[in-house]
Amino acid sequence: MELDEIRALRRALHGCPEVSGQEAKTKALLMDFLRARTGLELHPCGEGFYAARREPEGTKPPIALRADYDALALPGGGAAHLCGHDGHAAALCGAALSLEGEALDRDVFFLFQPAEETGAGAPGCLELFDRERVAEIYGAHNLPGYPLGRVFTRPGTFACASRGVMLAFEGRPAHAAYPEDGLSPATAVGRLLCALPELARAERYGGLTLCTVIGAELGERAFGTAAACGEVWLTLRAEADGDLERLYGDILRLSAGLAGEYGLGFRHGVQDVFPATVNDPECAKQVLEQCGGELLPAPMRWSEDFGHYLRRCPGAFFGIGAGEGCPALHTRDYQYPDELLGPTVGAFRRLALG
Repeated sequence: MELDEIRALRRALHGCPEVSGQEAKTKALLMDFLRARTGLELHPCGEGFYAARREPEGTKPPIALRADYDALALPGGGAAHLCGHDGHAAALCGAALSLEGEALDRDVFFLFQPAEETGAGAPGCLELFDRERVAEIYGAHNLPGYPLGRVFTRPGTFACASRGVMLAFEGRPAHAAYPEDGLSPATAVGRLLCALPELARAERYGGLTLCTVIGAELGERAFGTAAACGEVWLTLRAEADGDLERLYGDILRLSAGLAGEYGLGFRHGVQDVFPATVNDPECAKQVLEQCGGELLPAPMRWSEDFGHYLRRCPGAFFGIGAGEGCPALHTRDYQYPDELLGPTVGAFRRLALG
């Protein structure tokens, strides 16, 4: 019966996808589900909320279990659950429902977080640690391409740090017949793009580092005017936060140097900032032992804002296989498999019971 209810909940969440920062219907749906079926206390937390199960006589350290619930923004507008957050949130509700009437020996806090896709949700939800005594925190993500229902984690870095970077070069326009009268950023942009692969070599930093060119824009499609401005958009990734900072600093120094060499204005900005998700070794061990987990040999290249929590509190993030044939995350054909709800509920439940 519980699985039937959370399958229905997952499908209801799937049917009302909302982008990061605009998850009003999703949040209300989750809160209404918990109010109707559990005796949990519900409290606001950042732009999300948490549900508290208190055990005044508990002897084990209080823990928090977290799920995200935002959908992915689509390029043409709108949203879709192409990352499985509908399943994550439904499974956490299922874990809460399965523990109703159980004798627990600890406080358990079920944290429901918005805006994971942009990295903006977790920082606001850090107030959980100011309000409640939380000794450990755990979270999970489905893993397409891995055996269905199998748990994977690792001590240390589970998922990479990342940062979106915008680099802008500003020159001076000129008639296309007299380009020498203007100041074009074309050469500076070209030299920067050619230099990036060498700058991002892992050998320079000691661990995995990536610099992915997301796009570049130079001038306008106006054939009578020479280019006067240009932008480059990058996503930087690294296994360690320190390596990401060094890579970012190297790219800024090169960009500013090129701008100075060619007499260009230069400005930069960042967005979608994610720290590395670094698991506490003892908490990762708990996932491996309690959930029958397997050791992940290397960090995931993608990023997770769960890393913000792990800077405040020991914990661990883990993956649960969505099936070898499951389409990849963030692709048009992806959909969270309902068959994964039971194993995910079970993993959260075992961690809560300790």
